[in-house]
Amino acid sequence: MTVTVGTEESAPPARGTRPRNRRELVIAAARELFCRHGYANVAMSDIASAVNIGPSALYRHFRGKQELLHTVTAEALESCLDGLRTAGSGGLDLLLLKFAETSLARRELGVLWQREVRNLPTEQRAELEELLHAARRTLVEQLTASRAELDHAHAELLAWSILDVAVSLSYQHVDLPAPDYRNLIADLMRCVATAELPDLGEHIADRSSAAQGLEPRSRREGLLAAATRLFAERGYAAVTLEDTGSTVGIAGQSIYNHFSNKHDILAAAMNRSAERLWLDLTEVLASAQDHADALRSLVLRYARFALAHQHLVTLIVTETEHLQDDDRQRTLQTQRDYIDEWLHLMHAVHPGMPPGEARVRVQAVLTITNDIARTPRLRTRSGIEGNVHRLGCILLGLDDTDEQVV
Repeated sequence: MTVTVGTEESAPPARGTRPRNRRELVIAAARELFCRHGYANVAMSDIASAVNIGPSALYRHFRGKQELLHTVTAEALESCLDGLRTAGSGGLDLLLLKFAETSLARRELGVLWQREVRNLPTEQRAELEELLHAARRTLVEQLTASRAELDHAHAELLAWSILDVAVSLSYQHVDLPAPDYRNLIADLMRCVATAELPDLGEHIADRSSAAQGLEPRSRREGLLAAATRLFAERGYAAVTLEDTGSTVGIAGQSIYNHFSNKHDILAAAMNRSAERLWLDLTEVLASAQDHADALRSLVLRYARFALAHQHLVTLIVTETEHLQDDDRQRTLQTQRDYIDEWLHLMHAVHPGMPPGEARVRVQAVLTITNDIARTPRLRTRSGIEGNVHRLGCILLGLDDTDEQVV
């Protein structure tokens, strides 16, 4: 793989010069490379080349790639969350407007946080997590101050979802004027903050536990299920075929009776999730009374898929860049086609809504759903499905209905 930096802002200085902001240039180049290609696919030599210096000069600023990833992520996190700290005393509306503004300025944070932070040592990861938890606590305080009736569980869910609206910016590819974009993101955050949600219920046993249920008799299915879980928990790059085989009691060459290599397993998992989503969408369209009914049903079906298969969701979010070129392009095109189906329904329901706004709203719904599904403390609430469905309908501008979609 050829790793390049392609923005004018990150154009390297002439070789042999020593710009005063060399450290900042290194951070900017690393940020772009990590976001574009993934941490595992970027070497220190790639970063050095991007700023036109030798590797030895790079190591004068950073001891290694993990330290650089920590610096890049911490800087983005601090900058983005600064909007919460500086506006905390001005009320909820001002806080959300400032947070939307700083989130837009650091759109890469979502990818860094969701996909790359797990490459850091436990201590550094915990340090960054505390920054995020502090932001969540600020939001919970503001929500409960402005909504006296809100219980702590719902305040936490809404705070998490507001953060996810900011995270969704990493996955949005739209061209909107800066003030309009900021106001739209702030409005979506406000929609979340003011949402009236059904009962969350109590915590229940995690349905995703590997210890629950029966195992498939098929060894291929066993391998695929084990690999999906391991890739999601540890990251694709950290898992070997031997790790996967030992989990289901298959050793040595026997693994190759089912999959040619590790790439094939990842591609099979990605394909399975895509086909499941397309099957759900086809069933929704076939039974829908109208476009609005289809969109409501699609929100619910996606929530059910994500909550039941969070390991597959994790692979979609974190591991796509590890697919081989043909599989990666096919997967990305499938994802684009699937989102286009949502956008077609949005246009039918809201014909006057600008396409960019519709795309931002849909991506916010998918990001919130994915992150809730990947967060045990939220996923294991007995009423979480209804809450996710309601939030999604509100963000897509659907009428707020108590009717349960089957």
